[in-house]
Amino acid sequence: MTVNKFFKNVSVGAAALTLALTLAGCGNNQTASSTKSSSTSSARSSENDATKAVRSANRSIRNNDFQGAYDSLNKTSNPSDEANNLKSDLQNYISAKRAYDNGDYQTASASLKPLKSTSTAMRDAYTSLQSKINKRQQSQKASTTTTSSSQRIANQEASANTSDRVVEAFANKMGFTGEKGYQIIPTSASGNVYKLEVRQNNSDNTVSNLIGIYQYNGQTGAVTKLQ
Repeated sequence: MTVNKFFKNVSVGAAALTLALTLAGCGNNQTASSTKSSSTSSARSSENDATKAVRSANRSIRNNDFQGAYDSLNKTSNPSDEANNLKSDLQNYISAKRAYDNGDYQTASASLKPLKSTSTAMRDAYTSLQSKINKRQQSQKASTTTTSSSQRIANQEASANTSDRVVEAFANKMGFTGEKGYQIIPTSASGNVYKLEVRQNNSDNTVSNLIGIYQYNGQTGAVTKLQ
C-alpha cells in the first residue's frame, strides 16, 4: 500500500514537471515570436517613412521647391538608397541653379553631375536647367564674337582716320620707336583726339605685351595714359 502511494506521488510530480517545462517552452516561443514581430514592424515602419519622404520630395520637385524637397529627405532617420540618391541629386541641382542665377554658366553645367536616383521629376528638372544653361552659353559666345568683330572694325576705322604723321609724332614724343619692338595701334579717333594702344614684342617676336593705352591730342601734343 505504501509502495503504491510512493509511485503515485512520483507520477504526479513528473506530470507537474512536464507541464511546467511545456509552459516555459511556450512562453519562450511567444517571446521570440513577439521580438521577431516587433523587429519586422520596426523595419516596415522605417521603410514606409523613407518611401513617404521620397514621395513628398518628388511632389516638391514638381512644384519647383527644391530646397523643401531636400529638407524633407534630410529629416528621414533611416533613409533608403533611393532617398540618399535623390538627396545627392538635389544637392547638385541646387548648386547648379545658384551658379546659373549668378551668371556662372560654366560652374552651373559642371555641377549637374549624372543622376543617381530614378526620380522622373528630378530628371525633368535637370534637363530643363541644362537646356537653359546651354542657351546662355551659346548667347555668351555669340556676344563675344560680335564684340570682337565690332572692335576689329572700330580699330580699322580708327586706323584709317589716324594719319601716319599723328602716330609718328606720338611715338617720337613717348619714345615708342619701331626698332625697340613697339607697335602703336589706333583704336579710336575723334577730331584731333586719338586713342592709341601700345604693345611691345619680345626678342623673338612671339609675344606682344601690352604697354598701355593712351589718349593723344594731335593739336596740343598732350598725352594721357588711360590704362
